[in-house]
Amino acid sequence: MTLYELSLEYEQTAAMLRGRISELERVLRETGDGPRRIQLDRRLRPLRSMYRDVREVARHLNGYYRKFTPRRGSGPVDHRRR
Repeated sequence: MTLYELSLEYEQTAAMLRGRISELERVLRETGDGPRRIQLDRRLRPLRSMYRDVREVARHLNGYYRKFTPRRGSGPVDHRRR
């Protein structure tokens, strides 16, 4: 399995997490009950964190080789920020 293929799996996982988050956020919007809202919020917090982490890893893996592959015929590369 290549890093690119692994990034695709991470993207699929992120999509599943995003779907679950959206579903729970919809229920949260429709819920007026205080304790139920707290329970839903407690379920959402770790899912949001997992979603951010999975998306970050997917982006990193997707662009891993491009970041470190020198361009042909382009002399030295200046990596300083502009």
